[in-house]
Amino acid sequence: MKRNPEDIRRAARIFKALSHPSRLEIACRLAEASSSQKDLIEAMGIPQSSVARMLAPLRDLGLVQGERQGQEVQLSVGSPIIRLLVESVCEWLHPSGNSHAGPHHPKPTMEERP
Repeated sequence: MKRNPEDIRRAARIFKALSHPSRLEIACRLAEASSSQKDLIEAMGIPQSSVARMLAPLRDLGLVQGERQGQEVQLSVGSPIIRLLVESVCEWLHPSGNSHAGPHHPKPTMEERP
């Protein structure tokens, strides 16, 4: 199957955006449930400016979208395929089913990875 070079470049940009730990954490949190920027700031314990800076490339690539609800914007994962990708990565990192609580689980060995 021949791959479209522009599709490959877009996928590479998506993986690059998710390669930053804070952006990946934001994506994992939003894959679990929509959230406001204020909620992300409180949950992650980092400044508003850092969260805003981490969200910008995710929004630019369509990985995260926002929907105004009153005074706040509820953020969510931008598409079903991105949600599946992020959920898969988060599950791989934290196989307990809860990506942000509980004991740290050892990473799968190369033989255990899909």
